[in-house]
This record gives sequence, structure tokens and C-alpha cells, in this order.
Amino acid sequence: MTELPGDPGPTLTDIYAAMTEAEQVAFVPHLLGETSADWLSLILRKGGHDVSATTIRTYRRALRQEGGPSERAA
Repeated sequence: MTELPGDPGPTLTDIYAAMTEAEQVAFVPHLLGETSADWLSLILRKGGHDVSATTIRTYRRALRQEGGPSERAA
């Protein structure tokens, strides 16, 4: 995957761009899936990427509204 679907915003775009390809492959299923936004935010912060759970939830909500791959994410 070369870029995230939808409009992830600058924070998620920058985090994704800073990852290696292997990290991107591991990250996308969690971002687009049902992984807790709070947990994912914590893990990203531990890795030096400052992102709030609210940012993740907002992105997922926008994808759902567009009918994107995050239909079941909360």
C-alpha cells in the first residue's frame, strides 16, 4: 500500500510516511480494522509518533461515511 485510503489528515499521513514498508504493512490492518483506537494511539506514541485516539477515530469515522474499508471500525 503506497498511501492510506480516504483523507487521513496530516498527523496520520506523516506517521505513515515515516514508517518503513514493513511497518506500514503491519500498521494498516490495525488502523483500518477493529483495534482499539486508544491502544493503537498508545503503541504509536511509544514508537515516537504523537497521535491521539480521537484522531484515529475521526479518520475511521470519515472512512465509514465514505463507505471505505473501515466499515466495522469504531
